Amino acid sequence: MTQLLRTMLLVLAAMVMAAPSVTLARGELVLVAGATGRTGKQAVLQLAARGYKVRALVRDEGKATKAEFPAGVTVVKGDVRDIESLKAGMKGVKFVISAIGAGGGPNPTPGNGAEDIDNQGVANLAQAARAAKVRHMVLVSSASTTHYADYPVPFMRPILAAKFKGEAALRASGVPYTIVRPGGLLDEAGGKAAVEFMQGDKASGRIPRADVATVCIEALGRKSALGKTFEIVSGKGTPPNNWDKDFAALAADPKP
Repeated sequence: MTQLLRTMLLVLAAMVMAAPSVTLARGELVLVAGATGRTGKQAVLQLAARGYKVRALVRDEGKATKAEFPAGVTVVKGDVRDIESLKAGMKGVKFVISAIGAGGGPNPTPGNGAEDIDNQGVANLAQAARAAKVRHMVLVSSASTTHYADYPVPFMRPILAAKFKGEAALRASGVPYTIVRPGGLLDEAGGKAAVEFMQGDKASGRIPRADVATVCIEALGRKSALGKTFEIVSGKGTPPNNWDKDFAALAADPKP
C-alpha cells in the first residue's frame, strides 16, 4: 500500500468518525399526531418549512381545514382511541411526532379524558407505529409526570398520571423513541432563548410551544436522542446550535 493511499484511507476514516450520528430524515414522511393542537401545529409548520413530507393525523377534519396547514401537507383522519383507525395514516411513515393530549381541563367530555388520550391513545399510537416499522417516535409528554400524586394543582394529577403511563407504554412498545417533557407551555415565538435540558424530573420553568416542536424535530433520526427521556425549559443565552452534543449529554433510559 502506497503512502498516498494510506493517507487517503486515514482521512476517510477520520471523516466517518467525525460525521454526526444522524439518520437524516429530511424528505422522509413524518406523521404528526395531534396536528391541530397548538404544539402539533407548530411541528407541522416547522417540518413543512424544512422540507419534510408531512402527514397530519386528525380526528376532526373540520379543525384541520381551519388550521390552514401549508401546501403539501396531507391530512389523514384517525382517532388514537381506535387503533384500527390508525393503520391507513401509518402507511409509509418513517417518523412520528406525537403531540396529543386530553382536552377539557378539569372537566373533559366522556371518552376524551387523560386515560383515553394520554395513556391508551399513546399506547395505541405506539403499537400502530411498531406495526408500520416506524424508525423513530418522538412523544411530547410533560414535566412532573413522575410526581403526579403531589402536584400542587389537583385537576392536573390524573392528567400527569396518564401521561406517565403513556410514556411507559411507548418505552415498552419496542419502537425507537424519544420522550420530551416540557415545562409550562407558552404561546409565543420560539428561537429566542437557550433551551435547558434536564433529567430527573425536577424542571421548573416554561418554554414556548415553538421551541418544544423544534426540539422534537431536531431529535428525529438522531442516534444521540434515541431511548432518552428529558425535560426542557427556556434558559438564558442563545438558542441551541449543537443538537447532537445536547442530546448526547443526556443519559439513556434504563432498559424496561
